[in-house]
Amino acid sequence: MVRRWVQYLYVWPRTKPGLPRLNHHVFSLYDPFAKRTTFPAGLRFCVNSHVGCAHSCQYCYARNYIRNPEMPRRKEGFLASARRDIRDLNELKLGPVPLHISNSTDPFQEPLERDCAHTLGLLNLVRANRQLFSTVTVLTKNARIVAEPEYAGALASLMPCQVEVSVAFYDETHMRTFEPGAPSIASRLDGIARLRHANIPVSLRIDPLFPREPLPGALWPKPRLEDYGLKHTQSLDEIEALIRFASQVGCQRVIVSPLKVPVGRYASRAFRDTFKELYAAPFGGRPRTRSFAWRLSDEYARETLIGEVSALGQLHGMRVVTCWSNLVGTR
Repeated sequence: MVRRWVQYLYVWPRTKPGLPRLNHHVFSLYDPFAKRTTFPAGLRFCVNSHVGCAHSCQYCYARNYIRNPEMPRRKEGFLASARRDIRDLNELKLGPVPLHISNSTDPFQEPLERDCAHTLGLLNLVRANRQLFSTVTVLTKNARIVAEPEYAGALASLMPCQVEVSVAFYDETHMRTFEPGAPSIASRLDGIARLRHANIPVSLRIDPLFPREPLPGALWPKPRLEDYGLKHTQSLDEIEALIRFASQVGCQRVIVSPLKVPVGRYASRAFRDTFKELYAAPFGGRPRTRSFAWRLSDEYARETLIGEVSALGQLHGMRVVTCWSNLVGTR
């Protein structure tokens, strides 16, 4: 199977001579941007319906590798390429493997999806070739569109599938600071409720988790975020409100991940500079970098950021999992 997978991914370009490459596939290898020894994602597909995203999330890791990430544009010939890849996958018998839609751009962003309906066409294509995929996972901030009958009906026909909806903030003002073009919090929560009413499995992503006060003295010499030029944007009370909502509507799980500050080629310099002092202080004045992002202390991320949220999940009967464990566990 692995040999056939490699043959598929590195097939020679059909249009002109050249070196083998990955980027002319629509169905391509899911890349967690981490060593497989520490992130055993296995074989899985990722499909991005568009390029760039109008949500303009300042923390988005796609800023590490997408030029002009805040300028959404359609992929020319997307559905034709998708049909070609599906034909190849049927011939090579590579599946069934997990499918993720989509990690580098919101597949339901407006007005792009309204204009070209690439994601709807993709869902219908997947439905017609469901035997190729073990599970289908959809990641979005625009749950309101996903809950519309045409999209919800397509998803209902893809079981087992799940929709992961990102709602990192409970306060609209804080959300607009870091996600200026994204749908409102109210519209996301309403979309989640509608999806659950339609019996579509939903997971709530409180992702990313921002550092919270008080900052542990063992890592930071000063305990308040304002000491590092930052405002408090995620209180435990606000996170608990999101978890309570997820429990009430019957979400499967809550998915969390600590804030990673992108520092790749196209990352926002202003966002990076805003967090530099905070991320540098625990490491002797220089931020710790891994996979093109600044990282928090593993101990602080695990015991404080994630640990406190996990405790709230237990209080409300909600399972809280990390992004890592959620992905690895999706088969």
